[in-house]
Amino acid sequence: MKEVLDSVFISRLVDILKTSCPSLQRKAASVLEFVTIIDPSMDTIISADVESGLDAIFQQKVLEDLESDVEAQQPEKYALEIEEAGLTISAASRLLTKLLDSKQFSQTIDSSHFTKLLRRILKSDIPLYYKDWVASCLVKLSSLSGSNIDYENPINMEVTLYETIPRLIEQMKSSFSPEAQEAAVVELNRIIYEGVVDSTRAIASEGGIFPLVKLIEEGTERAVEAGLAILYNLSMHSENHSAIIAAGAVPVLRRIVLSQRPQWTRALRLLRNLPI
Repeated sequence: MKEVLDSVFISRLVDILKTSCPSLQRKAASVLEFVTIIDPSMDTIISADVESGLDAIFQQKVLEDLESDVEAQQPEKYALEIEEAGLTISAASRLLTKLLDSKQFSQTIDSSHFTKLLRRILKSDIPLYYKDWVASCLVKLSSLSGSNIDYENPINMEVTLYETIPRLIEQMKSSFSPEAQEAAVVELNRIIYEGVVDSTRAIASEGGIFPLVKLIEEGTERAVEAGLAILYNLSMHSENHSAIIAAGAVPVLRRIVLSQRPQWTRALRLLRNLPI
């Protein structure tokens, strides 16, 4: 433990954050995260200019390539690089989140700069399952800067649009648990109800219409109720009509109406919104 806390060793790890390949950066970030646990003061890490190392990781080259045609020209290479970047960024986000527990670090870090970098990453193509730590880190940065934790805060709104909503849709698609699917759709409905800007557009663009229709057909009564509420909101925008119809919503809604299930009036209103 004494050797791990040695300032020369820590400085070398920070150098790896700045200059090495993503796989080594990830390992160095993980070791430094361990150091923050055994040395809560974090003085050695902070004095080694860890901020510049984190800055380097959050500006991965593959993120710069997102606006080019690399993905189209070499899709397999791009997929591997974006996966590697996601792993590394996730590790760095965990480290930064731990470092923010230090009053000394949180008072000296350029929070606006890191907020800008993390917001960009949140909107990037890195896999969804690596964005959870990015989102958590953003929220912590926001809270330290004195921002209110509400949906009017651009950071919280972006976390909702680019991490929470995609994660909930994935939960609806992939979970085999009716309870987990119900929890996801109820949470999505709450987000819409609370007026998050562009939330319905995010649900549609993330492919949420097809799993919503499936859940309305097969889910629990509470899931059906929430799913119908979401789909009704989506149907208010004509650009979603074709996707709702293609997902098979019309026969599902007709069956609910004809069987006079508890949700039949909501299903009927939704049918009347569709061009059928």
